[in-house]
Amino acid sequence: VPVCSIPATSLSQKLRVYPALLFKGNISALSLFVVGEIDGYKVLNPGVSAYMASQAGLEPVLTYTAELYIVKGTAPFSDIRENESNIKYIVGQLSLSNITSIQQVSVNSLGINLTRLPAIVLKSNYNLSSGYQYVVSLGKNYYTFREDVVGQVLQYLGVQTYEILAPPNPDLLRKGVKMGDSDNLLFILEDYHCPYCAMLINSTGNMLYNYAKTGKLQVVFVDLIIHSEVVPMHAIAKCAYNQSKDGYAYFNVSQELYHLYISGTTTTMADANKTVAKYFGKNILDKCAPLLNSYQSDIQAFSRNLMQQGFTGTPTLIFWSNKTHKGLIVEGCLDIKLCITEQQFSQIFSWLQG
Repeated sequence: VPVCSIPATSLSQKLRVYPALLFKGNISALSLFVVGEIDGYKVLNPGVSAYMASQAGLEPVLTYTAELYIVKGTAPFSDIRENESNIKYIVGQLSLSNITSIQQVSVNSLGINLTRLPAIVLKSNYNLSSGYQYVVSLGKNYYTFREDVVGQVLQYLGVQTYEILAPPNPDLLRKGVKMGDSDNLLFILEDYHCPYCAMLINSTGNMLYNYAKTGKLQVVFVDLIIHSEVVPMHAIAKCAYNQSKDGYAYFNVSQELYHLYISGTTTTMADANKTVAKYFGKNILDKCAPLLNSYQSDIQAFSRNLMQQGFTGTPTLIFWSNKTHKGLIVEGCLDIKLCITEQQFSQIFSWLQG
């Protein structure tokens, strides 16, 4: 394809990013990235233009402007850690807009519906969502990042923990393994070969077990497969639970597998079969053998669905109270050695109930 450059002033409209990539004719490989047309040129997604510019060692020039509002919450460990200059740069690059000002506001001050706090809200006279798939409109000239990527945006700003303003997807409860019964819920998105999941269960497992036994907390274990080799292990444990509905036995299986893994053993299906037989009985193990292919397919499909919703790492902890209608998500670990300490957990649990 012949390549040439044209001056921005030769076009009848201002573009969002310079240098901008345009083309004439039909190039099938680029058709999915076309977001508009100007003066006979097809305009590529501005995110593609910005990415290509940065790959060429250029600083993209952004022409749209926006005011940035940081909507704060009350959840512990949820503060944005970056300084104002870095926040402007990071949010500007991710939203493809020049941030002219930053203001911290309360959740009710803007009169818009939000799903999590802290929230990144942009106000602009330009349509920031036009031709750029990662930004969505909230109405009233307000914009934010798409739901499935906003968690990653917050991570760029140093936020691992954020408050949620609506209950988690009911599929998490319906598809998960339940231990205990309470209005206080904790969903643990896990993978048997995740070292941080092993750290989490190794350090706080007994506390979680006791919270569940005493009715303080319902713990729901949810398969989020990162390492494909663990799918059969998750399948046999999940099948055993569905045969018995014994969430405590399931927890014992998981805890033993994690203990082996954190001790240096690369656990296999043989280990999973042995622990399932130990805590559920050989009769249930034999019943599950012909069902494993179906369970594996279901677990893989559900994991893909979770990733499409923006859950891409393990462990992910999702807290929710049906009484206070408060919730919080922790992506990853809060402590480098234990994943999360009992003191940190207690602080979150107190906030959840208060």
